[in-house]
Amino acid sequence: SPYRKMLSALWRESPLPLLKDGQQLATMASLLHVDAAGRPMVSALIERSGLEPAAWLRQYFEAYLVPLVHCLYRYELAFMPHGENVILVLEDGVPVRAIMKDIAEEIVVMGDRLDLPEEVSRIKADIPDGDKVLSIFTDVFDCIFRFLAALLEEDGVLSGEEFWRTAAEAVRDYQAGHPELADQFARHDLFAPDFELSCLNRLQLRNNQQMLDLADPSGGLQKAGRLTNPLATFA
Repeated sequence: SPYRKMLSALWRESPLPLLKDGQQLATMASLLHVDAAGRPMVSALIERSGLEPAAWLRQYFEAYLVPLVHCLYRYELAFMPHGENVILVLEDGVPVRAIMKDIAEEIVVMGDRLDLPEEVSRIKADIPDGDKVLSIFTDVFDCIFRFLAALLEEDGVLSGEEFWRTAAEAVRDYQAGHPELADQFARHDLFAPDFELSCLNRLQLRNNQQMLDLADPSGGLQKAGRLTNPLATFA
């Protein structure tokens, strides 16, 4: 019940023992932080790394975006990979790994392609194909990358076009390395012209105790029109 949930505690494995010498941790949300002088955290990390902005960005995409894309295409597995739920492992300011830290109620295996053991079968849900790819379009592109791209452009570090071109290259290179999943690339097209706008804030306003029914997470989505897909230009 929501009342028991209010009194619950979730114990998470600490990422500190997983670090190698010279590595640091940062929540992904920190990339969007802007200090009192107007300097974005992400810009400072890029400067510290000594890499060209596009090269730093590609490392970030390899650590964060590509694994999420792989989970979608290989397993139809989706996370809730927002900034609070992801911890980045940094080396000299460069993301080398991403740690997902909230996988209790915020993961889902979509459809019936996988046979799951009974003890984890509750994470499986029947979700229409058109909604499966929203795990990338909404949760990553709309809720994170559009803000990060704008921040880098406003700070004069990298243009929005270069940001999305780099993201497209990361996805294309992943697809080129996994030709056996070609049918899934067509089924969940990340280069489609547009995608449905799924309004996450409306879910909170509708029910601030439970945003979605975990047994039918797709059925409760609030949608309003369509958004242009920024990767489509680089299809």
